[in-house]
Amino acid sequence: MDALAVVLLRRTARVSVVGSGGAPADGAAWVAALEADLADRGWLLRQDLRAGATRLPPAVRIRWADWLLATVDELVGADRPLLPLYRSFPNTPRDVEAVYVRRLLTHLFAVPDAPCVLCGRENVGEPLDPCGHLVCPACFPAEQVTGCAVCGRRLSADNTYLTIVEPSSPVRSRPRRVGTPTEDADERTVRDAPPLPMRIAGLEVDPIGAAIRIRDQLVGQPAALSETDRADLKVLVDATAPGRLDWLPDVVPARETLAQVIAWALHAAALTPGYRDLVDAAARRWSTATDAARTLWAYSGGDPGLVLPRRDDEPPGATGRPSREPAVPVPVARVRALPRPLRRAVLAHLDALGAVVAAEDLRRHPTVWKRLGERLHPYENVAAHPAAAVAFATLRGTRAAVESALGVAMVTSCARAPRHLLLTDHFDGTASVRVRTHASLVEEALAAGDVVEAARLLTERPGELWRRLDHLLRAAGDDPAAQAAIEEAARSTAARVAPGVLASAAAQLAGRDDTTTATDAQLAATARARAAAAQARASAKATTESASVGGLGDALRAAALRIGRDGPAVLREAFRSGARTPAPAEEPTADEAAGAAGIVGGRPGPGMPRRVFFPRGSVVTTWTEPERRPTLPAAAITGVRELVDGELATRAARLGRYDVAVLDAALAEVPAPMRERAASTQLAGWPRGSVRALPDAEVLRLFLHWEEPDATRVDLDLSCVFFDQDWQRVGHCDYTQLRFAGDGAIHSGDLTSAPAPLGATEYLDLHLNRLVEHGVRYAAPTLLSYNAVPFENLTEAISGVMLPLTRGEQFDGSRVAQRFDLRGNARMLLPMVVDLRTRRLLWTDLTLNGRGDNHSVGRHGDQLARAAADQWEHFLGGHRPTILDLLAWHAVGRADRILVGHADHTYTEVPADAAAIRAAAVAKTGGTRQLPDLADRTVLAGVVDPEALDRLIPRLGAPAPVASGSTVVTVTGTPDTYWRVLRAVDLLGQLGAG
Repeated sequence: MDALAVVLLRRTARVSVVGSGGAPADGAAWVAALEADLADRGWLLRQDLRAGATRLPPAVRIRWADWLLATVDELVGADRPLLPLYRSFPNTPRDVEAVYVRRLLTHLFAVPDAPCVLCGRENVGEPLDPCGHLVCPACFPAEQVTGCAVCGRRLSADNTYLTIVEPSSPVRSRPRRVGTPTEDADERTVRDAPPLPMRIAGLEVDPIGAAIRIRDQLVGQPAALSETDRADLKVLVDATAPGRLDWLPDVVPARETLAQVIAWALHAAALTPGYRDLVDAAARRWSTATDAARTLWAYSGGDPGLVLPRRDDEPPGATGRPSREPAVPVPVARVRALPRPLRRAVLAHLDALGAVVAAEDLRRHPTVWKRLGERLHPYENVAAHPAAAVAFATLRGTRAAVESALGVAMVTSCARAPRHLLLTDHFDGTASVRVRTHASLVEEALAAGDVVEAARLLTERPGELWRRLDHLLRAAGDDPAAQAAIEEAARSTAARVAPGVLASAAAQLAGRDDTTTATDAQLAATARARAAAAQARASAKATTESASVGGLGDALRAAALRIGRDGPAVLREAFRSGARTPAPAEEPTADEAAGAAGIVGGRPGPGMPRRVFFPRGSVVTTWTEPERRPTLPAAAITGVRELVDGELATRAARLGRYDVAVLDAALAEVPAPMRERAASTQLAGWPRGSVRALPDAEVLRLFLHWEEPDATRVDLDLSCVFFDQDWQRVGHCDYTQLRFAGDGAIHSGDLTSAPAPLGATEYLDLHLNRLVEHGVRYAAPTLLSYNAVPFENLTEAISGVMLPLTRGEQFDGSRVAQRFDLRGNARMLLPMVVDLRTRRLLWTDLTLNGRGDNHSVGRHGDQLARAAADQWEHFLGGHRPTILDLLAWHAVGRADRILVGHADHTYTEVPADAAAIRAAAVAKTGGTRQLPDLADRTVLAGVVDPEALDRLIPRLGAPAPVASGSTVVTVTGTPDTYWRVLRAVDLLGQLGAG
């Protein structure tokens, strides 16, 4: 099957069947056998697909079934063997310290042709390839492990140590009482979780039509696409309109998507007669210089978001990286040679913008434009494109003779726009030009206290005005004239602003009339902590050590400084990393401790009022600052909220009508999709910041699988850190501590390499009740690249959560609740935070910054505490627009009647007012259990999943409980066929500015 079929199955749960004529005699029996195989994977066939598969000819159906089963397996990660280090997991060694000592002694003293240092046995074998360890089969039985028992590396295929073991379902020892780490008590067994809902595969009768529909939905999304969406769009475009742009709508909301589509078309149409016409069509769609830059960068294979890989400027010698394993950076795209028609079109576009606008746009992405300029040659023909040449001169700081063509163009441009372009004459007779940006003019107005002028300037760029609304309202203070100017600026520009910007601006003002600021003592403690951190970095850079990196002796001597205080775990960490361990820090004084409330690991953290920022990038990271902002007037906040509600409901009213809207109150805890370009590819489709109720399970199994590229060893680690209700660290479970709280958390063992084709797999079981009994409130699963190889460079890397059976397989694809890819220029990922007491999971998908290598939860424990607490407080604090907000605007503008459904099967009917919908969703119950008859009415439904849809709109025996044309928006899952299914991002795109 082709790539299009895979995309359709993954996105729509539909499959096309190529077959005609009568059904083979054994068709029904064959389909029954196929469905049994699918049921083992958590899938069933809908009747239409079952009937279509029955008619498949024998020569076709085997290949079709193989493809279907393989694709279903790939969705959850079951298309490969997932073997951990210890085959008996979860029965991993209990005396971890004894195992460690045996490994250490073997590593230090085992030599060829000598007896085993542990048991004295002769002829222990040859050194293992590639690690070189001498492993005694009697002391380290080969049938218990899948790699080197000493260092955890995968072994070469011709090794004589590992034996062939018949695969079997690992069986736990006797079931133990929950909360009891020993095997003595056996009063209450661990209860299995119920099975996950089955996924239903249906028949796709028109794959090209479906491809066009999904293609247009993706292109119509208001925000940049994720990496997976871009890959899917490429398949859809290649299948429906390769080398063409005439299918695009007049307006493509996301600039990055437009640039990527144009780049694909330019490649597809190269060396064809229509190439020049295609270039002209592309140029007509550019409105800014950045649009052209995105296109050229994507044309060269780069990120259309123009996000460059972050540099890790770690001082030499500051890490324990072995010299044989150099740092592995993420490559930067190299600009391709540009065909002459394309190069001329870009320069003409820049020239048409004018020198001022072009120069300011070029400054937004200077590195990208400097590289593009090497291929554009802007000074080659200054007379043809003088404004473009001047724009590049401001970017490069070029000096030109005044009488030269470039000099004349610079003088002329500065004379036309003296406020924005400033000419500088130099003593050698040359001149240069610089630009005063729009942002600098706004900052000058604010610095002078002229908020009215700043608001006026920002009306020229409405998006910037709305993004800076909080800042403007703070600057206005109690000045009624400034407040009125801001209100008028917001009202006059609202119709021209993207819906996501409006929604975010209103949500970020929520609660700003009651903001708590950090105390003076906390601000002073923050300043001291940052000064100390800066001094430590400067000291590390100045005192670079030249000692051999990774030496075991240095590692053991460094660990000895702490082993008496922290125990063998420190020795184990140092043995693995080879990093120097600093001497213990002095205890703070009482006054310093009182002022440092909320300082965690030298930065603001739990206990201090703080702001969380999400910097732009290819992955999602955060930055935290103490809260310094004063409160805002409640009237201004209410005014902005009402303005946004009215504007977006008015936009929705231009769309088609519905008779009834039925909205799930649980959507108030699901943030609307924002910044999807940086989201990980995932199975469940959880929006970042959404809160999910945990299944009725006592055990969650985390899994990690990766495969390293050739000639690069990659050591990933699956870990989990545990915190109490105040975000104080309780403990952790990782490669240094295979068990925590008895059996509260169990690790499968540390694999330190992942060569193809087997790769490497690690598991980590969380026994929820046992952890709670041990004082754990929050669990923060973490994925780390120990030797700092970016996830982007891995051949493959997946992780996820499953609900294991007590005596089931280590990995069961039918019980995978979430599966996601590790991607981007990242080395640490915090995918989720789990509240064990309330049984809720917050999906964070957050990348953590970390310099150097030897990454572990022991090293980054404070950073994880800050990040987990920041995410929990930010997303549950109502600072983001929700899917309920999005549906409320559509319901107010498009529905004749609005009902809010609650978890107890009751409903609240509300007027056409977004605030009333939000208020009803907060209530635990509604005023009626009676749902009106919807069989002949068009419905707009918004639910968390298909189970919630069946609860809110039961079928009651009818073939379809709603009329044709009804639409449903779900967070996860695929509803029945009588619904038109949209994603939340599709509804957001429909609210685009007119």
